Amino acid sequence: MSYSIDDLPDDCLPEIDELNGDLRMLAEKVGVRTALEISELFNGTTACFFGHKRHLNRWRDKQLRARYDRGGISVTELARKYNLSERHVYTILGQQPGEDRQMKLF
Repeated sequence: MSYSIDDLPDDCLPEIDELNGDLRMLAEKVGVRTALEISELFNGTTACFFGHKRHLNRWRDKQLRARYDRGGISVTELARKYNLSERHVYTILGQQPGEDRQMKLF
């Protein structure tokens, strides 16, 4: 019979301080059971998760655009506030809402 993390009762789960490295960091964010389930899913395989910055940048760009459209703030001030170069702020302001700079292949 094969067992899974799902089969473990809560009182058999380790404490966060019993976990090491990345598994411990993950457990601090999502909880011990979920971290162990993710670990079980990848089963020792190195996993890299990409794409979260794109969503954060899209939100940042919307905030920047809204702040600029309200007026009373310069591109220099926006660049300082969002920790960007002025050139990058001009690039963001020149894009249409929802426009991606890279073409989709499929």
